[in-house]
Amino acid sequence: MLSAVSDFRLVRPFFAIALLAFACSPAEAQKLPEPRTWTVTPFLHTSLGIGDPAPDDSMGLGVAVAYDWTSKLGFEGEISHLFDIAGDTAEIDWSVTNFSGNALYHFDTRYITPYVTLGIGVENSNETIKESDSLALLADFSATELAFNFGGGVKYEINSRWKARADLRRFQANDLAPDYWRLYGGLSFRVK
Repeated sequence: MLSAVSDFRLVRPFFAIALLAFACSPAEAQKLPEPRTWTVTPFLHTSLGIGDPAPDDSMGLGVAVAYDWTSKLGFEGEISHLFDIAGDTAEIDWSVTNFSGNALYHFDTRYITPYVTLGIGVENSNETIKESDSLALLADFSATELAFNFGGGVKYEINSRWKARADLRRFQANDLAPDYWRLYGGLSFRVK
């Protein structure tokens, strides 16, 4: 329970930025992405409910580059990195990095633009053990594996170039790498 409270404290800045973005502009109809445009989205994220054998959730950073082929269909490549899913354990550092390609489908609604996403990529789980105990070395969970992801999110237009974005996705690796939900908040910049 204490972990959930501390995770909420870490996620509060995401919610503050989102509320500020919503409060700064008047409510108006949202626009679907413009066809044949590129966007870049740097984001902060956290893992939620990380799977066995990882002991703790972590904060992370990432960036996504998207191409909107039509107003409803887009494709996105992204890289994200979780800093330490081993938690407060001083003997182990355990990071997770994802590289993925995703398809996005946007829905036409009035105030926000919701979307769903499905993707495939590679997940690199890197566990570093800082002590020389030979038994600890036998339990190395480092791996590079195929990973699938699915989820959805919302985009909110701040102005013609910027959108606030929130996203929730499930990452599922095929073997040793941990499975988890990822919650992120970011700002998308449209590149002409």
